[in-house]
Formats: sequence, structure tokens, C-alpha cells
Amino acid sequence: MRNSIAHGRRNAVRIVLFQLGVAGLVGLGFCAQGWRSGMATWYGGGVIAIGNALFAWRLYADGIAPIRRIARAVYAAEVMKWVWLVLALYLGLAVFGLAPLPLIIGVLAAQVAFWAAVGIFR
Repeated sequence: MRNSIAHGRRNAVRIVLFQLGVAGLVGLGFCAQGWRSGMATWYGGGVIAIGNALFAWRLYADGIAPIRRIARAVYAAEVMKWVWLVLALYLGLAVFGLAPLPLIIGVLAAQVAFWAAVGIFR
């Protein structure tokens, strides 16, 4: 029998690393257009990967707990992830001036990698 909390944490790490790897490869492709495009793609992928890492960290922080506390952890994790996403995308586009299209492609690549990784890492 496996420890579901430990298994969930290991899967979260695997999924985040998979997302970063896919975003890294897509970013290398965008480097053909210039290093700024590659950086924007890596930034977008990193935003999604860090958001998922924050979600997992908050979700598993309480360990084994009553269902109400787990439900609150899920809600808190989702809010934290969305606040991070909005703040990081604002910073990337408005403050750092990253190229919008490569940034969004990086976001999409990391999100699709998440969906694929959920099926791969069980």
C-alpha cells in the first residue's frame, strides 16, 4: 500500500518538472526568433509550473486532515494559484515588457503538458 500524501507530493514534483521541460523545449524553438522570444516563452511556462507547484504545496501542507480542512486547503490553493497567475502575467506583460505571443504559447505549452502529465504520472 502506498502513502497517498507522499505519492501526491512525488507526482506534483514530477508534473512540475515535466511542465518546465516542455516549456523549456518550446522556448528553445522560439529562440530561433531571438532570445527575447525564448525568454518570454520560458517565463510563460514557468508561471504555470510555479502556479501548479504552489497549488500542490498548499494542498498537501496539512497532510492527513479532516475533510473540511482539506476542502479549505483546495479552495485556498486555487485562490493562491490564480492570484499568482494574474500577478505574474501582469508583471511579464506590463512591467517586464515580454513579447505577448511567445509568453502565451509558453503558458499553453505548460498547461497542455500538465494535462498530459496527469495521464502519464499516476
